Amino acid sequence: MFSTEEYKIKEAPTCPHCKHKMTKTVPPPYSLGEGFGWGVSYLWICFNDECSLFVRGWEHMKENYGKIASYRFMCLPDNGMTETIAVFSHDGLRGGIVEEDKEEEQG
Repeated sequence: MFSTEEYKIKEAPTCPHCKHKMTKTVPPPYSLGEGFGWGVSYLWICFNDECSLFVRGWEHMKENYGKIASYRFMCLPDNGMTETIAVFSHDGLRGGIVEEDKEEEQG
């Protein structure tokens, strides 16, 4: 894995769709892209259930793909690239949320 010192985006970015602070999350063990994995130890993901991207995504996925799914906005910490990541429930990917060290938050 990469050292977090190599990451360009070290502080939680703001989602451009809802302006909420994004959350550090362990990436899922799969990548829906080329299958090479994520190459990072965490992702920044917007977990705001009222985010316009997430809200509109349910209907978009149903109409265009016949799937009950949506997507959340995400940012890769190593290069700042932004994408969407599919979720199949409101709780999707929440199990990977990283709890920041209390001392780190205070310091």
